[in-house]
Amino acid sequence: MTERRRTLGTFPPHAHVPTNPHRRVRESFGTQDRIALAITTAVGTMYAVYLFASTMAGWMLWQVASGAAAFDPYPFAFLLIMGNIVQLLLMPLIMVGQNLQARHSEARAEEEFRTTQKTFHDLELTMAHLDAQDAELLRQTAMLRGLVEQLLPPDERARLEAQLGGSASAAP
Repeated sequence: MTERRRTLGTFPPHAHVPTNPHRRVRESFGTQDRIALAITTAVGTMYAVYLFASTMAGWMLWQVASGAAAFDPYPFAFLLIMGNIVQLLLMPLIMVGQNLQARHSEARAEEEFRTTQKTFHDLELTMAHLDAQDAELLRQTAMLRGLVEQLLPPDERARLEAQLGGSASAAP
């Protein structure tokens, strides 16, 4: 005789296949985007700050050391013009690069949100399954209590309850 297994419902987990948002966004970049991102990444380092600072300091020292032969004497107007040109060229390029980096952050946040939603869905299913198990355990406990009350004489029930510490009568 085959025994039929009774289940408390089906609770299949929510299928989720995580993706790599970094790869997906990176693959969507064109040549222009990759160039802007490379420059933004390079300029946004302390090495770039050191390079710019040492170039400016070197320029100023060279012009001061040149004395009367300096073609850009103090207050270094040519250096200021060149610095402004570099800033004007790099500012929009850095902004484009930051927008590209923001795309990656948004894609990562969306993937994390989808993963979290699916995890919560699975947790809700698990909680529903646990609630069904609790209800079934309470039903079976009540059934067993009824059988014990019918089958055991009162003095035997009292001895059993005392042996179990009174927990049998305290349960619902």
